Amino acid sequence: MYLRCLLVPTAPGIDATRRLDAALRLGRRLHAHIGVAFMAPDPGYVMASMAGMVGIASLASVMSMDCATIEAIERGVREAAAEGKAALEAWCGREGVPLVDKAARLDATFATWTELSGEVEPLLTLAGRVNDLIIVDRPDPARSFTGRALDTALFSVGRPTLMVGEGVPYDLLDHVVIAWNGSLEAARLIGQSITLLHEAVRVTVVHARTECFEETRAADLCAYLRWHGIVAEAVTLPVGDGISVGAAILDEAGRRNASMLAMGAYTHSRVREFLLGGVTRHVVEHARIPVLMAH
Repeated sequence: MYLRCLLVPTAPGIDATRRLDAALRLGRRLHAHIGVAFMAPDPGYVMASMAGMVGIASLASVMSMDCATIEAIERGVREAAAEGKAALEAWCGREGVPLVDKAARLDATFATWTELSGEVEPLLTLAGRVNDLIIVDRPDPARSFTGRALDTALFSVGRPTLMVGEGVPYDLLDHVVIAWNGSLEAARLIGQSITLLHEAVRVTVVHARTECFEETRAADLCAYLRWHGIVAEAVTLPVGDGISVGAAILDEAGRRNASMLAMGAYTHSRVREFLLGGVTRHVVEHARIPVLMAH
């Protein structure tokens, strides 16, 4: 599967610089273009949200908002969109990336800007399904868009998701570490990311020693990757007492100077991971390098 279309969703008040940097570093290696989708709630959604936040006594006052209020909301959205596009134009100028109105040559890296209005989940679902890779931020409790974007990308889109944390390595494909557990989610990720893995300078398959260790051998995945021209090293990861699998994987990735971690996401149910913890939850909360995931 070729990765030609990289989607960077953004919203009012969201700085997309780190994700744009990640998209460009991948785009130049993969000959992919960068689609930036600005997603802002429409006035009706804002009004409905405000109505839901007030009590019955105040509901009438919210419902009686006049056209001036709606116009103020629309003006705020337009201003936020203008600021977002200006920031993208400035970034393109610094990085030498053409900003075009529509798709250009297939062998060139360029950026496009699209403005969408509505709720994040349906907008990102539909936009993501006509792209090859979704690039999102690590969730920030102070910015609800970040968490909603990650959840939607993982559970509704059906494409690989790249989560960018605190730093973006200069070469994201210098050393890709795959956390392999033989799960359906991990298999989907490998199948959808063969092109990206083929471009990696180095690939290591890390296999944690758990109860399913003998059933899901890292050597089998390495043999499969070799058929695609990808030479990968298999590493058995012992998990000591008192350390979670997620922590062990991140520690190993750090020890090996990984530039990206690739893994299946939420092999167990989200409810179980929320209540009891889990590998995906730990990685999402603590990873400092970009993490490529699929559910």
